[in-house]
Amino acid sequence: MSKKPTYEQLMGQIADSAVNYQQAETKRNGLRRELNSLYKTYFTAYGHPYPDEPRKRIDPEDERFGGVLSFTDAAFQRWLDARYLTTTTKRKMRMLIQRLERSL
Repeated sequence: MSKKPTYEQLMGQIADSAVNYQQAETKRNGLRRELNSLYKTYFTAYGHPYPDEPRKRIDPEDERFGGVLSFTDAAFQRWLDARYLTTTTKRKMRMLIQRLERSL
């Protein structure tokens, strides 16, 4: 059986986790801006598949968006990976905070 961490150790772990979460979130937001920029670049070069509805959301099931999806696929995968990392770091931080609350 492992020894329970002290209050100070838990606070240190929470602080580290909060920094990791903020860094992951900042990276995710930057990748989202990059992805949006690529969408804009593609639509400027090739036109929007629905010119009457330029704000129409990109639908992966719609064949008309196939070009933009293949153009942005690598950036989209990086953003998905960053989103997953953000979610897991936030979950870890919440678990540490709950552990601290239970120890009080």
